[in-house]
Amino acid sequence: MNDTTLPEALKLMQYIGDAIGTIRDPQELFRTVTDKLRLIFPFDSAVIITIDRERREASVFFEMLRFELPEHLRRQTRSIAGTWLEGHLDDRTVTVAAIARDIPSFGQEDAPLLWTLHELGMRQIVLSPLRPGGRVIGFLNFVSREEELWSESDTSLLAGVSSSIAIAVSNALAYEELRQREAETAMQLAINNALFTIKERSQMLLTVCEQIGTLIPCAFLGIRVVGGDGRYRIFDNFMREPGRSFAPFSPLEQLEMSPDDPVARESVEVVSRPGVYSGERFDELCREFRLVGMVRDRYGISSSIVVQLWDLPGSRAGLIISGIGVALGEEELATARLIVPQLALALQNYLAFDEIDRLRRKLEGERTYLVEEIREAHNFEEIVGQSTPLAEVLRRVSQVAPTDATVLVEGETGTGKELVARAIHNRSPRKERVLVRVNCAALPPALIESELFGHEKGSFTGATERRIGKFELADGGTIFLDEIGELPLELQAKLLRVLQEKELERIGGRRVIPVDVRVIAATNRDLEKEVAAGRFREDLYFRLNAFPLALPPLRERRDDIAVLAMHFARKFAREFGKPERAIRQRDMRELASRDWRGNVRELSHCIEQAVIVSEGDTLDFSTALPPRSEQREPAAKPAIMTMAEFEEEARSMERALILDALDRAGGRVSGQGGAAEQLKINAKTLYSRIDKLGIRKRYGAG
Repeated sequence: MNDTTLPEALKLMQYIGDAIGTIRDPQELFRTVTDKLRLIFPFDSAVIITIDRERREASVFFEMLRFELPEHLRRQTRSIAGTWLEGHLDDRTVTVAAIARDIPSFGQEDAPLLWTLHELGMRQIVLSPLRPGGRVIGFLNFVSREEELWSESDTSLLAGVSSSIAIAVSNALAYEELRQREAETAMQLAINNALFTIKERSQMLLTVCEQIGTLIPCAFLGIRVVGGDGRYRIFDNFMREPGRSFAPFSPLEQLEMSPDDPVARESVEVVSRPGVYSGERFDELCREFRLVGMVRDRYGISSSIVVQLWDLPGSRAGLIISGIGVALGEEELATARLIVPQLALALQNYLAFDEIDRLRRKLEGERTYLVEEIREAHNFEEIVGQSTPLAEVLRRVSQVAPTDATVLVEGETGTGKELVARAIHNRSPRKERVLVRVNCAALPPALIESELFGHEKGSFTGATERRIGKFELADGGTIFLDEIGELPLELQAKLLRVLQEKELERIGGRRVIPVDVRVIAATNRDLEKEVAAGRFREDLYFRLNAFPLALPPLRERRDDIAVLAMHFARKFAREFGKPERAIRQRDMRELASRDWRGNVRELSHCIEQAVIVSEGDTLDFSTALPPRSEQREPAAKPAIMTMAEFEEEARSMERALILDALDRAGGRVSGQGGAAEQLKINAKTLYSRIDKLGIRKRYGAG
């Protein structure tokens, strides 16, 4: 290469100085300068590389190449450690290197790149340090197909030119850094404003996406918040199509899977691995996590960065940013980290307020429920009695109460099934939480599902607000499903799922809500017969019948009737402001002899009536106890009557009939209006029967 004349060098330096002072766009500036440099220095391609402040990474600032590098080598940022640049960070002079000769001396990181350049026909690299303030901020590189001889004057001229270029690069970097900081500040302010002024989460995060998208070339953003149980508390996704803004979308729906799918739950681990995933590292991530690979194949994602928002006991969160056709890097990661404090605080506040709102609604629901319970009159306040059958029931209650086993209470109407359910709850570890009662027979079929599982606002006509279901209300406590045999078949399947999975979905809702509820069911039906008749699901029956508890009817515990009667007499006397009155022995015997088809409830109502109407020293049961004939008691099956008994009963009936006819006839047997005429029998025959029956002289002769 011929030595450059001084006038040419001066002209070049003046041109570069003028270009630096007049051309504002860095890419246009260095393209113009490179064209001028080619007139003086022999090279095929030129690259300007910059070094970061920590001298850890080198980035391509400008390139004008006359060859095409393979895709896997076209990285804009490369680590310096182990590369050929590492030994030149303090250079003050120009280095001219032959690629073939010097490849073995270069670091392992650059060997593939240099071999590729050699295969592309490149033979020489010229490296000129850029030192605007005495410190290397980068290099001007020439790549040539021929090995040229560089004289000392040539390298001196290139060093002088590089000084002017170094100033231009430094100014461009400073301007870019200032512009980046201003853009980042604007982004932070815009995001801060959105986070604390927009209440609706989806709209808030959409604004965050738009602001991030101004600085990071991304097409997808995902927010993940995972609770201590491994379930998602937030699983939000936003996608931007070319030329459009971000919009919410559900990759899981398009991939036909739910958040609880094992593949979908892999995101829990992804958000725990912050960093940059590009090139081979992104491919490794796809191989390790099937969901990431499926999203890559479906949407063309090429790189991702994962930013951890927080990792606390019981909760962790992350931000996933992905690009299509771009290689996201450390610079984008640093930009994303700028919003971590604000975004994390906003999401934590949202979750805290959401939890407060959930607890407030739950407490309001409990308050409403408890007020309704207080207003509702219970059949009795406590279990009363000392009979052997009752003692056996209480023994089983004490056995099952400390556990979480599902209990099926069976018994006739009025035997105290709800009272037993309360006793089980009050003796259980859940006694500090609410016991929620649901009468399955008292609700219209169309409302049972809403009553049990709740509904979202607008989920059906009339759903003007969100309703918390009884199962959700009983979370942590106990639910008592009275008259479970009345539950429609279609609801039985949904109840079975809640019992098995311990989770539910409100009507019209998409979120799965975990519930921790102990179930006590009661029925006066024979559920085994209901199962056989196809009116009750067999699998639900077996699920409910984990611990059966049969309550004896009152007629099987007659020893308790007197105790119960006195208990109710005192109770209702206090309620009605009446004096306590005694129960006479004959009334007590009458009470104990009855079968009480309505069991304790019927006995309670009877005593209540007696307390209301009584005025003397003792309770008056004259109107409270219906005649036995009016009681719907099954008649006892009589013993077989003997012929002698039958004949005697027939004689008694015949005698009574004749005496009644004689009374009506005034004692006359024959004649008009006589007993014979009334009985439509011959007078002589009647006289014969009167004699036979021994009816003598009671009436005068007729």
